This record gives sequence, C-alpha cells and structure tokens, in this order.
Amino acid sequence: MAKTTLKTEQVKIRRSPKYLPFLITGGVIGAIIGTVLGLSIPAEQKTAEPIITYLIAFLGGLGVVAGIVAALVVDRIGVARAKTVEATKLEQ
Repeated sequence: MAKTTLKTEQVKIRRSPKYLPFLITGGVIGAIIGTVLGLSIPAEQKTAEPIITYLIAFLGGLGVVAGIVAALVVDRIGVARAKTVEATKLEQ
C-alpha cells in the first residue's frame, strides 16, 4: 500500500484579467468613435480623401492601446489584493 503524506504550503490567490477581451473592446469602441466622428463631418467640409477610414484606423488603434492599459491597471490592482492562504498537498 502506498504511503501518502500531507504537505502544507503557502500560496497566493488572485484574479487576473484576460487581455484579449480588453484589447478587442478598446478597438471596437475606438472604431465606433471614429465612425461617428467621420460621419458627423459636414458635407461642405469633406475632402476627396477617405478621412473616415483614417479616423477608424487611428482611433481603433488608440482604443486597443487604451484597452491594454486598462487591463494592466486591473492586473496591478489584482496583484495588490492578492491573498496568501495555506494549501494542503497530498503526496504519494
């Protein structure tokens, strides 16, 4: 019969954000803002260049960066709130 032993260790428990949803959400919000700004330009002030696509690309990129920064801030808050608990491990 195998001998089992109990080993106790200190472990940290924390919540960590998933970065992809933050990245996608920031990009989508930036693209929506770029679309709204591009469509709100009066017709007499529009140029022949497709300014709306530049606004969507630029503000979408800024939204991606803002989403990643927000995820990093949430991650740092999670590290600060991490709790140390005692866990028991069964070894055979």
